[in-house]
Amino acid sequence: MSTETSTGERADESGRAGLRANAKWYVLSYPLAWLVAVFLVPLLMLVVFSFWVNIPGGQYEAGFTLENYVRFLTTSLYLNQLWLTIELALVTSVFSLFLGYPLAYYLARLDRPWLRGTLLITIISSLWITYVIRAYAWQVILASNGIVSSVGVALGILERPTSFYPGYWGLIVGMVYVFLPFMVLTLYSSLRNLDGELLEASKNLGAGPLRTFRRVTLPLTKNGIASGTSLVFILALGAYVLPRLLGSAQQRTLPVLIEQQIMSESNYPFGAAMSIGLIVVVLVFLWLLLRITDVTTGDLGGVDAVDDDGDAPRGSGGVVAYAWGALAEASEAIGLSSALGAVGASVGNAVRTVDSNTREAMIGASLRAYVAAVMVYVAGPLAIIVAVSVTPSEFLTFPPGGFSLQWYVTFFTEPGWIVSLFNSLTIAVAAALLSTSIGGILAFSLDRFDYRLESVFATFGVLPILVPPVIIGVAFLVFFLQIGFAGSWLSIVVAHGIFYAPFPFILVMQGLRELDRTYEEAAMNLGASPVRTIRTITYPLLRANVVSGALFAFILSLNEYIIAWLLSLFLVETIPIHIFNQLRYSYPPTIAAASTVFILLTVVVMTSIDRLSGGIWQ
Repeated sequence: MSTETSTGERADESGRAGLRANAKWYVLSYPLAWLVAVFLVPLLMLVVFSFWVNIPGGQYEAGFTLENYVRFLTTSLYLNQLWLTIELALVTSVFSLFLGYPLAYYLARLDRPWLRGTLLITIISSLWITYVIRAYAWQVILASNGIVSSVGVALGILERPTSFYPGYWGLIVGMVYVFLPFMVLTLYSSLRNLDGELLEASKNLGAGPLRTFRRVTLPLTKNGIASGTSLVFILALGAYVLPRLLGSAQQRTLPVLIEQQIMSESNYPFGAAMSIGLIVVVLVFLWLLLRITDVTTGDLGGVDAVDDDGDAPRGSGGVVAYAWGALAEASEAIGLSSALGAVGASVGNAVRTVDSNTREAMIGASLRAYVAAVMVYVAGPLAIIVAVSVTPSEFLTFPPGGFSLQWYVTFFTEPGWIVSLFNSLTIAVAAALLSTSIGGILAFSLDRFDYRLESVFATFGVLPILVPPVIIGVAFLVFFLQIGFAGSWLSIVVAHGIFYAPFPFILVMQGLRELDRTYEEAAMNLGASPVRTIRTITYPLLRANVVSGALFAFILSLNEYIIAWLLSLFLVETIPIHIFNQLRYSYPPTIAAASTVFILLTVVVMTSIDRLSGGIWQ
């Protein structure tokens, strides 16, 4: 009897303001159908394809051979490019950390909400702008007639105009620029969750700002440091556009080689084997991360947890600690450690001779100057694109020699641009609807019902975004080729819809956890059916989260390049694809006009999300 009562109570609770408990599998079946049948199946097919036999001439046949893996693992070209890919990701992570930590610290401690919100929206808006536009911005800056070269000549540093791309350091600058916002937001989340009483206690005990940072702030944010470094490393591993546009032939990373094997050589089995190799690198890195630190794959958002005794999480910051250790060993080997120690001691003695108020004022002024410089680095390239878009010249020039809107007229009247814009908007709207339905329903299911494998289902909710986009593109291309579905805008919609479903999932899940259930219970007690309660109570309370998730998916799909490029098979052209193709052959200012339209659209969407959510970026 007690068992029946307990079961009835659980059924009533799990079905509250939702569907009955015995319908929980029907609700879950929709998102699982997409995330398993239409996401995992292509990845499994990619593994199978990697063992198939390639036939010269763009053909392949079913079979089993290790030739593709042997070629990948024994050819010096591919091994060197694999290491180069890892090296670029590591260097990008380290530079992003050292640039991003002071900025995140300043934002977390800033007591002016309007300024913090403005800076965060600027950072986040740059985050969602397509890699193609951001790489194009740095092409303009690093070109022989760009700002860097012009300033160098004017100052006498350079004898003649010099182009700084394509090349290794030009690529590093571009990659750090692209992935820096991920690091800043992860560290910002970690720093915002610090217990202010610990910092105040340190100050009351006589510790100055530098000592408090070294002894309190830094240890408590080591998990955030490890999370941000890991996230940037994984994202940089899958970068395609930046090495393609800013790197030379020597900087062709593994994603670039994978795309070439698929699109140029039509060697799908070998491209699949290389994709599996890249996945293995990601998995090995995640395994090391879990072994060395307390960070989990779900902690890549950067929120630190503090132990009961107030200490930082055990083992946190292992990746960064390793990097620091390696740097220290290198310094010792070349005799720099003693020199650096002497410089550090001199700086420390000089700082201690200044009174505390003056010292804090100097630190604050230095930090503000640094933040201003980094924000120029973040927003400056996009501002340059906007300026270039109004040049009256037939060629890209900065500063522009006048003012003209002719390139905007061209963008909105030329058939090629109009078709690309229509395709981009159509795909983005459809992908946003699909992403929101997958992520939203999955979040609702996990919140309202009890599942034995709930953690596994939740992992499915965030898994797509952890796979490099070039691999997603190759996997879906293999899948859609087998069912005769490749080369259509609908295939891009499906791929984008699944790839960006984690964003609505996370936002809707957050909204459900913060939802006041008493409103739903009141409606049910007054006789409202479950469906009517969801329609009239639950959804209105979650509307901001749902719409924000949809807008996230919309703007990401609008700006995505590599997945759309692989699945288009030259038959569908979106704005990012059109811009990329233009950059291959010429540099008409229409590219700057199209980029400006997308920049403004991204800023509008990000601001709308912030308004809808009541200050999500705070």
